[in-house]
Amino acid sequence: MTINVNNQLQSISENSSIENLLEQLNMVTNGIAVAINNQIISKETWKKTFLQQEDQVTIIQATQGG
Repeated sequence: MTINVNNQLQSISENSSIENLLEQLNMVTNGIAVAINNQIISKETWKKTFLQQEDQVTIIQATQGG
């Protein structure tokens, strides 16, 4: 199925969770936030939050600086 990740189309297998997506994208999970369709998803529920066709996923990486 196809979803949109940070404004880029991404093909993933059906029944993929947020955790599966992050693994597929080789993303380090520390210091990131994930939203699906403009709804922030808490890190504790990433394993059991499954993506749907055409979901809009936003992944934000925290940065340090000042």
